[in-house]
Amino acid sequence: MNDTNVFTASIYDTLSSFELTGLAFRDFFNAEDMTSRQRAAGQLCPESGKWLEAAWLDMEYDFSALFLGPMAPLAAPYASVYLDDEPLLMGATTLGVREFLHSVGLFVSEENRIPDDHISFELELVVMLSACARKSPQYHDALNRFVCGHLELWLPAFIEKINNNAKTSAIKHIALLLTNWFDELKARVIL
Repeated sequence: MNDTNVFTASIYDTLSSFELTGLAFRDFFNAEDMTSRQRAAGQLCPESGKWLEAAWLDMEYDFSALFLGPMAPLAAPYASVYLDDEPLLMGATTLGVREFLHSVGLFVSEENRIPDDHISFELELVVMLSACARKSPQYHDALNRFVCGHLELWLPAFIEKINNNAKTSAIKHIALLLTNWFDELKARVIL
């Protein structure tokens, strides 16, 4: 995600532990290879350092089936799949998220390569808004609107799909951690 003027690279230097956890979830769902996914999983689950290679391979197969394919993903990581009448990518929900990003001065780099409503982009957006909300109430309002008016409408269904379809305890554990993180996010937004 790139900024147009308000957010700077230094924002990443001021993140709280809660926000860093949000970025670890972003990295997990956005990792392009097993090594990157292992690094993100290690930030989320320190005990993963003790997992055997076979457990990592099982998690990789599970990850692919849930979020990538080659068949239709069992837990598609796009809001539009859960919110649009037709579960198509780059539809109304994707464009709504893009419009929201632009309204707060952000945009997804390489727009149209990965839809803007991918879980990893939405998690990064929430983290950035959370960090900026400490300094400016307008960002708290934007965070509240995004969490309550968008993320709350689809993230629980996404997590439920993970829980219902995951084959590995590792992925189910990450889904539990995401549930707990999201519950804390909602509590922070309401405050």
